[in-house]
Amino acid sequence: MVSHHIVSHHIVSHHIVSHHIVSHHMVSHHMVSHHMVSKHMVSHHIVSHHIGRHHIVSHHMVSHHMVSHHIVSHHMVSHHMVSHHIDSHHIVSHHIVNHHIVSHHMVSHHTVSHHAVKRDRDGYVSQNVVVSPALLLSHYKTESNLEGGLGNTPVMLACSINNTEALSILLSHGARLSSQNKLGHYAIHAAAFAGSKKAMDVILKAGEEMGHSIEEHINFLDKSYSSPLHLAVRGGNMDIIEFCIHKGAKIDQQQVDRSTALHFACSQGATEAVKLMLSSYSRLDSIINLPDGACQTPLHRATIFDHTELAEYLISKGADIDYIDSKGLSPLLLATNCGAWRTVALLLSKGANVKIKDQSGCNFLHLAILQPKGLKNLSGDVLQHSSVKDLLSNEDNEGCTPLHYACRLGIHESVKNILVLQVSLDRKSKDKKSALHFAAQYGRVNTCQRLLETITDSRLLNEGDERGLTPLHLASGGGHTKVVELLLRKGALFHCDYKGRTCLHHAASEGYTQTMKIVLATNINLLDKLDEDGSTALHLAAREGHVAAVRLLLQRGAEVSLNKNHASFFHEALQHGRKDVINAIIDSDRSIDYNFQWLQAPIALTKHAKVDKGLKIQPLATLNAMVKYNRIELLSHPVCKKYLEMKWVAYGSAAHLLNLFVYLLGLLPLTHLIVSLRPSLDYTGPDNTTAVTMVPISVREVLYTNTGCMAVKCQRLTYFKDPFNYQDWTVAIFSLLFVIPLNFNVEGSWYWQAGAMAVFQSWISFLFYLQRFEHFGIYVVMFNEIAKTLWKILLLFFFLMLAFALVFHALMLNQKEFERLDLSGVQIFVMMVGELNYQSNILDIYLDNKLPFPFLTFYMFVVFVILMPILLMNMMIGLAVGDIAEVKRTAGLKRIAMQIELHTNLEEKMPYWLLKRVDQSFFTIYPNRKCSKVGMAPVVCISLYNPIQTEGDIQCVYLYIIPYRLKEISSVLEKQHDLMKLMIQKMEITSEADEHDGPTEVKGYRQRSNWGQAKVLQFTGKTRIVNPHS
Repeated sequence: MVSHHIVSHHIVSHHIVSHHIVSHHMVSHHMVSHHMVSKHMVSHHIVSHHIGRHHIVSHHMVSHHMVSHHIVSHHMVSHHMVSHHIDSHHIVSHHIVNHHIVSHHMVSHHTVSHHAVKRDRDGYVSQNVVVSPALLLSHYKTESNLEGGLGNTPVMLACSINNTEALSILLSHGARLSSQNKLGHYAIHAAAFAGSKKAMDVILKAGEEMGHSIEEHINFLDKSYSSPLHLAVRGGNMDIIEFCIHKGAKIDQQQVDRSTALHFACSQGATEAVKLMLSSYSRLDSIINLPDGACQTPLHRATIFDHTELAEYLISKGADIDYIDSKGLSPLLLATNCGAWRTVALLLSKGANVKIKDQSGCNFLHLAILQPKGLKNLSGDVLQHSSVKDLLSNEDNEGCTPLHYACRLGIHESVKNILVLQVSLDRKSKDKKSALHFAAQYGRVNTCQRLLETITDSRLLNEGDERGLTPLHLASGGGHTKVVELLLRKGALFHCDYKGRTCLHHAASEGYTQTMKIVLATNINLLDKLDEDGSTALHLAAREGHVAAVRLLLQRGAEVSLNKNHASFFHEALQHGRKDVINAIIDSDRSIDYNFQWLQAPIALTKHAKVDKGLKIQPLATLNAMVKYNRIELLSHPVCKKYLEMKWVAYGSAAHLLNLFVYLLGLLPLTHLIVSLRPSLDYTGPDNTTAVTMVPISVREVLYTNTGCMAVKCQRLTYFKDPFNYQDWTVAIFSLLFVIPLNFNVEGSWYWQAGAMAVFQSWISFLFYLQRFEHFGIYVVMFNEIAKTLWKILLLFFFLMLAFALVFHALMLNQKEFERLDLSGVQIFVMMVGELNYQSNILDIYLDNKLPFPFLTFYMFVVFVILMPILLMNMMIGLAVGDIAEVKRTAGLKRIAMQIELHTNLEEKMPYWLLKRVDQSFFTIYPNRKCSKVGMAPVVCISLYNPIQTEGDIQCVYLYIIPYRLKEISSVLEKQHDLMKLMIQKMEITSEADEHDGPTEVKGYRQRSNWGQAKVLQFTGKTRIVNPHS
């Protein structure tokens, strides 16, 4: 560079950008590298232009002789940079400004003045540059109160590093002491916190010269109303604390949270600082118990962190040992809550009141049990003290004693210590829970074991709380298998709670399958037990979406029933959106096994009976006995129904269809003859086709006749008890009377009338053949039952019809319809069903004056209308409608009886080899499987007509599924997140490995370890407190 010339970059105050020496646009490629002034520079000259009275650096510091890149572009400084000619004794070496000054310190948001103040603390500045506040401030444009990071001025920076020389120069150049940073701190606060005693002395003297007295200055307050003494105590420098007190700092000055410096010193355990402050304060009794915002005294602060010596000193100076804070905690309760056991022992030895309770009603022992190791932290002498023994029966606001706490947390040693003191186990909380209830609810198996060994009243084992829940209910609802096994071994009963729910209901509602297996292995009768809503354990498991529990209950044979809301477990799953349960039900291989061995004799015995004529075995003997003794409930049993269905599918349907086919061989030709040979006045005789058609009819009737004769021979009197046999004989006789004369060309019309009756009776018989089919056979039987009811009231119809036929035959002399008695009866029958013909029968004749007895005729007509079409017909309809349910039930049972009779007759005639092939002793059905390939037809059709052929279609399917999968994954992650949080919380609590008593998770447990809004965190033996008041 040019010798004796240096470019000193002083930034004009209002032109700098965000207090940076050079903005981020300073260099186009390299901000300022260590090559800024290097071997690439030519002749070490700077070309500058003098504009006005200032020297500015041109856009190009060096011409083409410099490095190819522009060192400083036109973005170098937004407005002006000032250049001064410095005397030669200020010239530095050719490295004018080391790159660390510009680049390294630039990011700390400090100005050049800040860096100058840090001269003695910055190695780069002290080694490379002779830069001082005096040099910078010598220029009249330099601002001495520029703010750097967090709003700190150079004065504050000088105070924080105790640079008295720079501080004096800054003050001499007009630096303000009244400036505050973003935290509201003055320079005096920075000096006090940093322990800069010399800087504080300089500041106080300068402030006094500016009109601020030393006592006023030493008590300056920041935004949180903290004085320099507060920050001095935080800094922990005894010399500064003593200096502040000597200069008149107020010890009782309270900050925003009303904490004094004494509170901070007690929190830190600074005994010497506490002694110094108390010895220098005249009114000791007014400050020793001065409360902060949480109503905590200095003694409270000392007990939190187990500062035993300090606590003892405060007590000796008159600190109130039983002072209550805003949470109702005395120093003893606070020390116990924080695990400060040395301080606890000290306070107890000093006579602290152990009967004080916090806002939750917890006494000293309640809080002691909540801590790790529980009562083991206390010495045996403490527990033997009479005042402490009395606390064992004290209750908190929820009615819980210390024993309840110990049982809830499973602190085995504490339970042992309490039971040794002969504590009553009958004490109940406000929700009527005993200690055993709490131990069972939270799975404390060792605690339950010890309690059960101690209990003398066995009623406590099965006693319910305010909801009727026994310890077995609570253990089952929590899935604590070991506790459930223990309670069952000790004799726990399967009581129901006040909602009628058993322990299986509670385990199923929470999805604990292992617990359910234990309960079902002990008492299988609970499987289909109903609660007050009519719901079983299967309903609750499906409602809550527990797939494994639903599968287990179905595998164990749980009944699929409806509750009082007429909903099955499948309905519950649908209504609550349990998709996984629904898929599991659909995909399950649920089956129903039927055992028929008690409904029939062994097939081998049947073979023996065919050989041994003396041994007679009736087929379907059990079912025939049910029919004989009219056991309707037994016949309606699903096993009996399925047994008959098995018989019908095996051989009954085939035999009946064969019989029906043979019957149609005669029915259809007979019908053809009646239709094709309808007689007329010029009838001549049958043609050749008629003769051919007669053959199957004759053959069928001959077969039926022979079959009937054989049946009479075998069944004898039993044959004549069946009315359908008469029907078959009627059909056969009329058919033969029709076919035989027609075949021999017999003259006359009587055989045609026989044919008409034959075809009528044949179709009626065909109708009765259909009654053996399941779906529409019941309606045929119902028709038969209603016909029987009609025959019963036919006598009533006959007398009424005869009465009105006679009266109208006598009164209506000119009417042909009533000319004879038989014609009058037929007309009355037609009029009874609604065909009155009032106009033609009565009105027209009356208007023509041809009605002999008009008044009596009209009167009897009205009586007829009232009695016959209205009264009698409505009575018949009422009987039919009123008895329809009973008729349907009776018809169903009669159809079953006919099925039994059919199978009995068939098995009596079936050979042994065929019977052995079709007979089954066991039968299994799978309700969730498709019945046949026919049921698969729609699915096959859909797959054929809507194939997924393209890759785009597959991607659409994936895109449709992805949101549901993401939702499921999110749900799983949330559960895992909650579990991890609980694990982390429990990792902060030390527990004895050998005293592990059940699960570590305590759901619904109200944490009592927090005092105020503070949280105590323990890390490797050290304790730290995070308090919003500090």
